[in-house]
Amino acid sequence: MKLTFIAACHNRRELTIRAAHQVLAASDAAGVESRLIVFDDGSTDGSADSLRKVDSRIQILTGDGNAFWAKSMAAAERWALENAQGWGTDYIVWINDDVDFDHDFVGRIHSVAIEHPGAVLVGAVREPDSHITSYSGLERAGVHPLNFRRVSPAESSVIPVQTFNGNLVWVPVTAAAAVGGIDGYFSHGLADIDYGLRCKRQNIAVLLAPGTYGECARNKMPRNSTFIRDWRSFTAAKGGGNFNSLRHILRKSNRFSWPVAIAATYSKWMATHALFAIRAWGRP
Repeated sequence: MKLTFIAACHNRRELTIRAAHQVLAASDAAGVESRLIVFDDGSTDGSADSLRKVDSRIQILTGDGNAFWAKSMAAAERWALENAQGWGTDYIVWINDDVDFDHDFVGRIHSVAIEHPGAVLVGAVREPDSHITSYSGLERAGVHPLNFRRVSPAESSVIPVQTFNGNLVWVPVTAAAAVGGIDGYFSHGLADIDYGLRCKRQNIAVLLAPGTYGECARNKMPRNSTFIRDWRSFTAAKGGGNFNSLRHILRKSNRFSWPVAIAATYSKWMATHALFAIRAWGRP
C-alpha cells in the first residue's frame, strides 16, 4: 500500500515540521511507502525551507497567503491525484499539522483499511489533557442541515458516520476520483463536512476507525472580546459562519430553503453569545 499524505500550512513551522517527521516515521515503522504533499500558503516563518531539509519525500506547493485551508487542501489533493497513477498511490491521507500523532497511527489505521477496502476512514483525535474526543466522525443532530454531533470511536470496531472533521482522513484514490476532489470554493471550514456528505451521495462508505490516533486541542470560540469582534471573527474567511461558505454548502442540499438555514445559523450564534454575556455580567 502506498500513501500520499496532504497537508496545509501557514506560519506554524514547528507544528508543521513535527507533523512531517511523525507521518513519515510512522509510515516507515509500519512498512508503508509514503510521501507528503504540503501546500504552504504564503508562510513567512521559513516553513518551506525547513520542510525541504526534513526528507526528500516531501513535495511543497506554494500559495500567496489567501488560500486558507480549503483551497490549500484542494490544491494538494489535486496534485496528488494528477500524480497518483505514476507513483502508484492507493490512499490520499488528509492530516492537520496541529495534530500530535501517535507513533503507531499509520500501522493501526492501515490494518483497518485492509479490512474495509474502498471505504473512507476517519481517524479521531483527542484532547491532550482530558483525552476526550476532540475531532472525529460526525452524525446528524437536529433539524438544521448543518447540525452534527461528534461521534466517539469504539474500541475495536468501525462506526458508520455521516461526515467528518478533516484532521485525519484516509481516502482511497478511487473514492477521491469519484467524489471529484475537495471543493476549494470554501473559504476555510466546511470543506471537510461537504466532502463527507458528497461521499454518502456517491454511496461511498464513510467509517470511523476504532480508537484515537493523536492529540489535538479543539478550537474554542472567543469569549473575552466584544460582540462586534466576535461577530467579525465568526463571519470572516476562517469563521464557521462565513456567508459564502454557508451558502455554498447549504445550496447543495437545500436549494430553495438555504436562506432560512443561514438565518437560523446566525440567530443561534447571537442567542448563544447573548446568553454568555448575560452570565458573565451576572458574575461578581
